[in-house]
Order: sequence, then C-alpha cells, then structure tokens
Amino acid sequence: MTPSKILLSLVASACVATLSSAMEFQVLGAKAASMGGAGIATSPSSLAAYNNPALLANNPEKFSLHIGAGVGLKDTGAGKSIGDLSKLDFSGVSAIADGDVNSLNTTDLTTLNQAQQIILGMNGSGFQVNPTVDLAISFGSFGTGIFVTSDIGGIANIDQTHTQLIFENSGSYYNLTGATTVPTSANSDVIAYNATSMQYAIDNGTTNLDVVGLAVYEIPLAYGYALNTGYGSLAVGGALKYMKGETFYKNVKLDDNNALDNITNNAVSSSTFGIDLGLAFKPSKVENLTLALVGKNLNTPSFDKVGGGQYEIKPAVRAGGAYKLGEVVEFAFDADLTENKSLVGYNTRYIGGGANFDLSVLELNVGLMKNVASNDEAGVIYTAGLATGPDWFHFELSAQMASKSGEVDGTSYPKQAMVNFAISSAF
Repeated sequence: MTPSKILLSLVASACVATLSSAMEFQVLGAKAASMGGAGIATSPSSLAAYNNPALLANNPEKFSLHIGAGVGLKDTGAGKSIGDLSKLDFSGVSAIADGDVNSLNTTDLTTLNQAQQIILGMNGSGFQVNPTVDLAISFGSFGTGIFVTSDIGGIANIDQTHTQLIFENSGSYYNLTGATTVPTSANSDVIAYNATSMQYAIDNGTTNLDVVGLAVYEIPLAYGYALNTGYGSLAVGGALKYMKGETFYKNVKLDDNNALDNITNNAVSSSTFGIDLGLAFKPSKVENLTLALVGKNLNTPSFDKVGGGQYEIKPAVRAGGAYKLGEVVEFAFDADLTENKSLVGYNTRYIGGGANFDLSVLELNVGLMKNVASNDEAGVIYTAGLATGPDWFHFELSAQMASKSGEVDGTSYPKQAMVNFAISSAF
C-alpha cells in the first residue's frame, strides 16, 4: 500500500469514528500527562507501542523500558451530594424512621428534609475513577508490553415519581415531608406509600446508584516503518493486540453504608483482539516538526457485560503534533477527533498541549487541556511534571488539576485530577 493510500485509510477511519462513541482516549505516560495530555507525536520510545506505534519507526534506542502507574478522578456531580448525605448521616436517620418513626427527634426531621432535597437534585450525576498501569518494552522498531486502562464510575438514578418522606411502621404510614414535629398518629396510607414514598423507591431499587466498571488489559505486538515520500519522512505503524476485559456492575442503595464492599465480586471476564494504526510525518522543509494521527480499537472490540450483552469499545482517533526548538525546548499538542463516552455516559473530547524543558539534570513539563464536550464540568485543566536521572534510570512524576472545584464538608476539591509516576530506562 502506498503512503497516500495508508493516510487516506486512517483518515477515513477517523471520519467513521466521529459518528460513534468510545472509551476515553487515555494517553499513557507521565510526560504526556504533564504536557496537557499530548503524547501521540512525542511519546517515549517504549510507550509508542500504546500511544502511537508509528513512532517506533524513528526509535533511537536499541532497548527501552517504561514502568508507570496513575489514577484519575472525575466528579460529574455526585461527589458533593454523596459527601453531604454522609455528613448528615442520612442512612442512619432513615433506618430509624423506617423502624420507629416515634423515636425521631427534631434534628432527625431536619436531616431527612435536607437529605430529600439533596437526593432529588442528584439525578443523573456521577463520578469516575480511571486507574492506569503500564509495562512497556521496545526493541528498535518493535514494541510490546502490558497496558491496563480502567473506566470505573457510578451514576445516580433518582425515581422522580417517588419524592415524599413517607415511612411505614407496623402497618401504619407517616408522611414527614416538611415536618418539624413527629406525627402522633398515622397521616398517610399504603397507596401513597407505594406510589410516592422515597424510602419505598430506595428499598425497591428504583432510586439507586449504578456502579459499573471496565478494566482492559492489552498486550500489543507493535511495529513502525518509515518511508521517504519526497516531501518528508512518513512513519507508519500498527499494533495487533490481545485484549482481556473485566466488567463489573452493582446496584447500590443510597442508604447502605456497606454497599461498595466486595463490589468486584460480580464480575465477568472475556477476551478479544484489537487493532491500532498510527502515522507520524516529518516534513523535509520544517526541521524538528512531527505531525501525527492515530486510531485505536479500529475493529470495535467488545467484552461481555454482567447480566448478558456486550460492551463495545468504539474507535477513537486523535491528531497531534510536536516541535523541538533546539535541544532544550519541545512543544506538543493533541486533539481528539472523536467524542468519547465513558460507561456512565460522561462525554470527553480533549484538546491540550504543553512544553517540555530539558535542563540536562532536570526536565520540567507544563501544559493545559480542556474537555470541549458539552457536558464538561471541570473547566481548564492545569498539568505539570518533572523528571530526573540518567537515561538508564529516569524517574518521572506528573499531576493534573481542574480549575473548577466542588466542596464537601467545607473542604474544596478539584472536579478532575490525576497523578502519574513512572520509571524508565533506555540503552
């Protein structure tokens, strides 16, 4: 296949992929994480097997190794609500009301009415946790490793037809909605309880928190090859990867303090294969510039869901570039061409970039990134990192923090954050 046909094939894949959703495009590596998430044109050689296999074509190292881990957190609205409910001790007070309404006091009534408003307001909100682990190895133009990415999250489902604080005690029904004193006699009935009680909805699972997760283990066989086009060097790379998926699901009651215990016991494993393709072009007239395009999971691999069915990983495509200014400064920029969707329905489409300053004994990285999808709640994300050590033992650390924040119990926290560390070696 000619270079032009390869380019057209990947661009065509990108156009098709933009019509569907995918898992979030996670670029691995502390360097990329601290440069605004930009890594498909400037990945360290061993990580190219995951981020963009085309970069293996120009790998200057005979052997390289990268070991890294990170975790990202996103609050898509549920963080404050869950924290506030915990602070109010909603589960404890609702258990009292569900057992003996007459044992409640005025403080308990205030708690129930405050919790009612919090619960009704959290419908559709959620949270995400995204752990990653990598062990990457490259031998010249060949790369492999073990790469683990995870999408774990919860989303609140609040039954909007069951909004009243009606509780049942020994066949009698009490409506405490807006109450400042405990009723001395039953003031509701079974019809209203079944039709409108929030406690009924919680007990019967129509008001709940769905917790879902997908962990993907990838072992790629990647290769990159460079072609001289007459206009510059076009590197073409691909990865055929074995993929194992672990999916889990649990329906969590909002008033159960132990609901998240043993959550991964209800899990299903399955395996498949995936295909990644990448390009990296170095124009002859602009020295030290690299333009890149990569498509991941182009064959739409899928994994078994808990309870039946399949979870598809739709193709994800990203474009990027990197430019080295002398031996000290490098700039990089990435942009998702697909809008990707997490398991809990949170859409992401990141653009971002940053700079790397190589000061010989110390490397400093800074950057910015932004989710341009319509449901973004994090705002601008600031990224930074540092690295030090010789090539044979290089230590990297990075962090990300969103400009927007939430608050739980008077403590402010960023709506999105991540930390990443790595050790690499090259010869």
